[in-house]
Amino acid sequence: MMNHARVKALKGNGKTVSKKAIKSGRASGSQTPRSSPLPSLLTSPTHSAAHSRVTSDVSDDDGDFELDDMASSVYSGESIDENEDEPHAPVFDTRALIDGLRDRKRNNSEMRDYFLSAYIKAVRNNYTAETHLWLDDAANELAELFLHDSNRAATAKERLLSLHAFALTVGTVGTLEIFDGAQRILKQVMMDDDDDDCRIFAIYALCMTVLYGGGLEEAALEVMEFFVEIVRTDGESIEAHDNVEVVAAALQGWCFVAGHVADLSDYADAAMDAFVDQLDSDDVDILSNAGGCIALVFEASRHHIEETGEPFQLQYDPQRLAGRLSELAKLSAKSVSRKHRRSLRENLLSVVTSLERGVGPFYSTAIYVPEKGEHVPVAQRTDDGQAEYGYRCKLRLGNHVAKIDTWSLYFRTNLMRVIFKAGLQHHVFINPVVTECLEDAHFIQDYSPPPRGTKGRKK
Repeated sequence: MMNHARVKALKGNGKTVSKKAIKSGRASGSQTPRSSPLPSLLTSPTHSAAHSRVTSDVSDDDGDFELDDMASSVYSGESIDENEDEPHAPVFDTRALIDGLRDRKRNNSEMRDYFLSAYIKAVRNNYTAETHLWLDDAANELAELFLHDSNRAATAKERLLSLHAFALTVGTVGTLEIFDGAQRILKQVMMDDDDDDCRIFAIYALCMTVLYGGGLEEAALEVMEFFVEIVRTDGESIEAHDNVEVVAAALQGWCFVAGHVADLSDYADAAMDAFVDQLDSDDVDILSNAGGCIALVFEASRHHIEETGEPFQLQYDPQRLAGRLSELAKLSAKSVSRKHRRSLRENLLSVVTSLERGVGPFYSTAIYVPEKGEHVPVAQRTDDGQAEYGYRCKLRLGNHVAKIDTWSLYFRTNLMRVIFKAGLQHHVFINPVVTECLEDAHFIQDYSPPPRGTKGRKK
């Protein structure tokens, strides 16, 4: 699985502006006065919290959540107190945000970073149904402004914050019709930006836009082909040759979009060529993601058989691929660092099990003795009736837990975690976009403490 820790939402310092950035217009606006006081963008309604909360909401301090160790559960990193929701959530002043971002004479990059961070924090972590009262009417104007600045802002930090803000807006409003114009700008960011984090997040933003910003299924299939071309050319198609981070993100993006497409039978075989070629890579993220892409294609083929009686016309035999991946898992154990060794091995062997058994991600075939009265599904028993541990990967959001039992859900969950971070728990049951995206995640309440794990992630 791709290590999302490299996608840092709030980088410390922007990079020096390149010739490519100057050509695209991003070199303007960096030398502006710093005399403007920090304004408040939240207005507190009656009975709401005091304005002093605003400053603490500026920095996005949720941290990145590593999703590469999929033997464990995926956690939001904090629990929900169901009684702590305020009856009236603070109202965000979208007009002040828009005016502040546009007024480049008064507001320098640091000030615009503040505006963007405050907005991101409000949408991501303070989301309620009432958010739509102040967000929806301004959403089109905000999205257009964020898109413009994602391509034209002078610093990499501001461009990345603009991409985050744009993706959050698309993923929260859900009714925007902006795909045609947005895809052109996002693809330009992928081509022109000299910051890898901006390129990577432009890929994620394109995924959100084609699915929830007005793109049709035909457009989604075209975006998938665009990602396959990035993978096939090792990034050369967007002038990112041999950029492993960008290629890994394109693999991730392909799976996210594919998880929404009803029928990808006509596109699967060509995509498989690109994915199988990437098994020759020596990069951990590319190997893991390419394996996941392969598993997703065969999962889609199994579903296609159930619906139509016909499998995908693939030139690859799943058992032979499973054998190759098993060998890769052994070889990789010797060639990668100890830090990534376990993760890569588990990722690859998870794909092997999926191809051999026709199951989803991170299915454990280990045998155990069930507790008395415990129900074990037939699919989770061997031919002689013994119980297997089954799916080990779970999504925990507060006290709600869902088992991740398909590759499609696995990749959709991963990208939702990248976009919403710890704030996903505030969106998952009431944000229509997130609810639709994760509609097959069946949550149950679980108040047991999460297992012990590594720093930054509860396991």
